[in-house]
Amino acid sequence: MVDTVAINDKFGLDMKMGPVFQTTVIQLLGGFEDRNQDWPVALWRYDVELRNRPLSEIRAFMTHLLGRRGAAYAFPLRDPLDNSLTDENIGTGDGTSAAFQIKKTYSDTDRPYARPITIVSSLVVKVNGVTKTSGVHYNQADGIITFTGGNIPSAGQAITVTCNFLVRVRYSTDYNPVSLPIAPDFATPFASAGPITLMEVLR
Repeated sequence: MVDTVAINDKFGLDMKMGPVFQTTVIQLLGGFEDRNQDWPVALWRYDVELRNRPLSEIRAFMTHLLGRRGAAYAFPLRDPLDNSLTDENIGTGDGTSAAFQIKKTYSDTDRPYARPITIVSSLVVKVNGVTKTSGVHYNQADGIITFTGGNIPSAGQAITVTCNFLVRVRYSTDYNPVSLPIAPDFATPFASAGPITLMEVLR
């Protein structure tokens, strides 16, 4: 379950972000290593610090934090660098499979990576280049497109999507401090908050 209240895009200013993997490395004799990829997919991490912002923005942040009850509830975040798909291929029909996960593929030569996408808007689904209609040909929930009735893609037909997407995140801790300004300007006071870490969650 994810709340519908997205964090303000202004919080993306000066954001540091990147995928986090979890790998277990065991040192073996002779300097060798045994490496195990513990997570099948990476979880994105976003580090934010609201420095010298108007009090209205800090109060908005506090309202958002209180609404999420700290780290208890997830919410959508717009990744400022990675937030849309255009005619992205998410699978090929086989005449039997009805459900396809929306995903973005990063086409590394040796190891392509598929990032699952769960929160989408302005979704356009095509099968073999023909646009399909939501509620008629397919339904979509949590980033999974399920074709209905006689609309299952035939063998060899490409399924592509165009959409905007958000990332499901939560505050990584329950305590996210706010700092008052050192030398307040009573006409236009400023304050700061953070550093704040937002961590992607799959569900």
